Amino acid sequence: MSQVYHILDKIPSISKEEILLEYEELAQVLALSGKLCIDTDEACNFVRFIDPSINISLMISKEELEEPLLAILINKLKTLYRNTKQVDRKVDQALINLKSQCSKLQAVNPETKIKLARLFVQAAHPIVIRWLLRDQVQVFITYSHNIGDMMDMQDWQTSGSNSGMQSTDGTRGAIFVSCGGDPFAPNDEQGNGWSAVARLQIIAGQELGHFADIVRDSEGKQITRHSANFSGTKAKENVRIGRLADVVRCNELLVKLNEQGLVKLINCEQEIKFYKKNKITNLKTLLLRATHYILKHKLLSYAHNQKLHFIKRFAGDQYMGLMIKTMIEDMKFNLSPTADVYKRDDKLAEEAIACVEALARVPQQVNKWGYITTKAIMHNLYKIYFTQVIPSLIESYELVTGKKYIRNYAKPEKLWWKKIWKIK
Repeated sequence: MSQVYHILDKIPSISKEEILLEYEELAQVLALSGKLCIDTDEACNFVRFIDPSINISLMISKEELEEPLLAILINKLKTLYRNTKQVDRKVDQALINLKSQCSKLQAVNPETKIKLARLFVQAAHPIVIRWLLRDQVQVFITYSHNIGDMMDMQDWQTSGSNSGMQSTDGTRGAIFVSCGGDPFAPNDEQGNGWSAVARLQIIAGQELGHFADIVRDSEGKQITRHSANFSGTKAKENVRIGRLADVVRCNELLVKLNEQGLVKLINCEQEIKFYKKNKITNLKTLLLRATHYILKHKLLSYAHNQKLHFIKRFAGDQYMGLMIKTMIEDMKFNLSPTADVYKRDDKLAEEAIACVEALARVPQQVNKWGYITTKAIMHNLYKIYFTQVIPSLIESYELVTGKKYIRNYAKPEKLWWKKIWKIK
């Protein structure tokens, strides 16, 4: 089993004319916040601020060095140097150094920045993004395959080879996302195009899932997690039981589908793929296609009778059986993620980490496989995420802001001439 990064349930919008109004609002705020740090390999909009004398290492965006955000940065630097002599002089020197570094950067295209912001915000429920903006969380997006290029050496040694990361100490936060290519370039085998779009949304979905997992009090202070205690050493019981039940659910589903011909369907599809790749057409390939048709519709009929409605999602796939198995294996992997970083000598702590990771991957799986499929397979964790985690964020947001939150599903109103053109 391994993580799937190249599949998305639906195509995210990157234009102002197509994206939901609420997501567009959030994307614009993120793009102007100074917290969106981008590295496209050719262009970059942030630099490092390092001062070993006060043990400080920060990433500062180009936007933070310009008005109206400059005043905020100056106050931040003054706070960092408050216990040293000649504070104003040191702040001035830091600004000169930062501006000098920025002058050497190739600027990120504004259109690229807002498009990346749109892709990012659509990776989670809007209330998660509203909290991210309120908490002033830095968002790092790189076109590289890992996040190492965006981190200091100390962090890189432990997390640099990761494809994504979410970190928080209760007062500050950062989210790192790697695209593995240029999302806006033509599709190719190097990971550019659609593959990069999918990877960005999948990784962002998981990291935002971790951020959403944080429980806040009526003042917005981070107090614990839904999945486990804040230190990640003891799982919450409902999440622990739910995760284990979902693992069983996956295994039982795969057994049932195999009994109904999934294995035969996959074997048939693998043969068809082989002959297609080698451009072979004969009587055997025609018989294989006929057999494939029969096996496919037998499985669809079983799914219909058993009310496994999510199976219909794969009916249009050329290799339906292979896709169904890929989906189930991917769900199993994300319910029980395996990596050295998750290992613990204390088995209770290891179980807690598994719960933290699995619950955070619900929105990621929704991005990949859709709401219906994720609800059917990760049934218990899906329910916890959308009936406990998201409502908790909404409740806390309303208490902190004093305003009622209602999600806005409205789309931009199309101009009359565009409507006519679409009809034609």
